[in-house]
Amino acid sequence: MVPLAPLDPDDDDHALLEQAKAGGPKGRQAYDALVRRHQHATVRLVMHLLHGRQAEAEDLAQDAFVRAFVGLDRIPKGASFRAWVRVTATRLAYNAQRNRATRSRLRETMPPPAGSTDSSVEDREAVNVAMGRLSYPYREILVLRHVEELSLEEIGALLQIGVSATKMRLKRAREAFLERYEEVTKMRDSEPPTEGNDE
Repeated sequence: MVPLAPLDPDDDDHALLEQAKAGGPKGRQAYDALVRRHQHATVRLVMHLLHGRQAEAEDLAQDAFVRAFVGLDRIPKGASFRAWVRVTATRLAYNAQRNRATRSRLRETMPPPAGSTDSSVEDREAVNVAMGRLSYPYREILVLRHVEELSLEEIGALLQIGVSATKMRLKRAREAFLERYEEVTKMRDSEPPTEGNDE
């Protein structure tokens, strides 16, 4: 018996997207189905890009879906709705991060480098601080790769760059992260231990 090929989630999206473009009550129902299918993943993506600010992430994700709905006619036939919405959401997150005056720490993103004790709270905090010191493009690609676990091809499609450029940016982002992580841990280790007060 010949095994069935795995289903591509974009296949169903294409049909719903064409129905949504047709308009009318059925078109709205089709678009609502697309939103329900991709809302959770989109909010999660934006949350990681915004240092875990859930309320803001939910607002931006909703904005991304509204913009996609308004611009349905601009989505090419056969294009991935998932990728289209994620590109829109990523740009909105970038704008929100750029306009934000102060930065908060990023929630869990990627595991500490090899050799560190990932169970240590201090190591996790060092990862958060190091990620927070990266430029947005580097933090973005690390989140897409290590949190969203997207392939290089998917990341390239989202960022609208080629696979080779994706590999290069990811390589530089990892190198930058390791440098920041080393700086943070050296600074932490050089601090004198806190002495308790004996009564």
